[in-house]
Amino acid sequence: MNPYINDLLAYRKKKTRLFKWKVVEAYRAERVQASELEDKLGISGTELRRLNRSYYRCRILPLLHPSKRRRLMKRDADYVKMLERKLADMEKENQFLRLQTEAYQTVIQIAEEQFNIPIVKKPGAKRPKN
Repeated sequence: MNPYINDLLAYRKKKTRLFKWKVVEAYRAERVQASELEDKLGISGTELRRLNRSYYRCRILPLLHPSKRRRLMKRDADYVKMLERKLADMEKENQFLRLQTEAYQTVIQIAEEQFNIPIVKKPGAKRPKN
């Protein structure tokens, strides 16, 4: 049996992108034949061609044409800006929730002092059974 097939069988348990790229890299380097991949790993010729196109588009094309990568970087920059805006919104919401919690605690403290009623549960207190 081909030693490269054994290596691929170890990655096969999780059909992740890494497994798929390892299959394509082995195929492109002519370490394994398409028939071996189909017999041992169950990857059809159609699936192998699809993986090969995906591999070419994601791994090789950016190296061959760096100008196309710049366009992707612009999209990445837009994505980063969107995430920064989202982070700022979440920080504002977090600040608002902290102020709201502080206000509730102040109201409870004032109510306890004025009416002498324990509102806040003491740590370790047991719940009443119904």
